[in-house]
Amino acid sequence: MEAVDVGIRVACPSLDDDRLKELADDLFETLLATDVESLRAGYGGAAPAGAKSGEALAIGALVLAMAPAAMEGVMAVVASWLSRQPRDVELEINGQRFRGPVTKAQRDQLLAAYLRHIDRTP
Repeated sequence: MEAVDVGIRVACPSLDDDRLKELADDLFETLLATDVESLRAGYGGAAPAGAKSGEALAIGALVLAMAPAAMEGVMAVVASWLSRQPRDVELEINGQRFRGPVTKAQRDQLLAAYLRHIDRTP
């Protein structure tokens, strides 16, 4: 099965753009060690309520392409990264938001949603 893009956005209302960029860069570096086919900074969604600025959204956004089989491992890495961040750091992954420790049930739920999405993708 072909790789599918997954959008990840790092958000934190208490951080300035420079610190948000540092967090996104750190997540970027962490994701490079996973089984993704490509990874780039980018943004492809609607601004969330309370967003600081369009620039902050661009700074905190990543798009990765991966095969469906890689999703579970990537989500485990993302969950581990998120658990080490300040409590108000939030990740949005394809429309689902996570903050603080992410449970296995939440990871499984995201994987199921991802698989449903790619089943509908031509």
